[in-house]
Amino acid sequence: MPFRLGFFLFLIAVACPRALPADAASTAFQLPPSASEDSWLVTLSALLTQRYNAKGTLILNWNRPRPESAPADADLEIIDAPTELAPQLLLGVSATTAEGIRTRFTLVLRAELWRDGAALRIPAAAGTPLRSEDLEPRRYDALRERDVLVFDEGSELDFARAVPVGRLLVSRDVLRRPLVRRGQSIDVVASDGSLTVSLRAIALHDAARGDPVRVRNPDSKREFTANVTGLSVAAIRF
Repeated sequence: MPFRLGFFLFLIAVACPRALPADAASTAFQLPPSASEDSWLVTLSALLTQRYNAKGTLILNWNRPRPESAPADADLEIIDAPTELAPQLLLGVSATTAEGIRTRFTLVLRAELWRDGAALRIPAAAGTPLRSEDLEPRRYDALRERDVLVFDEGSELDFARAVPVGRLLVSRDVLRRPLVRRGQSIDVVASDGSLTVSLRAIALHDAARGDPVRVRNPDSKREFTANVTGLSVAAIRF
């Protein structure tokens, strides 16, 4: 038996250090509104979308009128911008005409970042699963509504509270669905290359897919940490 797998079996008899949870992220679907036809706003929207790696459709409007001296046809460069997108933006912009005349402008803009969130077709009760077929898309401005739930088709989520029909879902409406429950006997698989060893252990707390879970060997009473990989299953890989 390889040394590392043998060492794991030894760890069953001694306490192991706790692992850290991993974060996940996903992107919602998009139904963009119509963009402005102002050439400066269209160009600046594209530049800012790239600058901030904005997810969704960025729409800009003038908070102060476009300067009368601003040429309609010019190459634009953003030379000063805030650290993140916000509903109001103060930008330093350089405009270069076809004749090579370069002028700097200070612009004040209103910004909207449109994404698609999700609203319920039917009411939901606490503890019930969130199902994609119960949802309908609902547009929202992500710069003003920052807690909207970003729902991925493969998400394993349950409702944390009752939610009425038609309201845009927010993050606090749901919880990640536990695949391992406290006090449950689960399978723990240790693998080292093609060699695997499995055993039964008792979960000490609830945990969702990908989360670390602290478990106890029912025979030795020692504890160790594995990662949840499925329903009532966790794993340790070397």
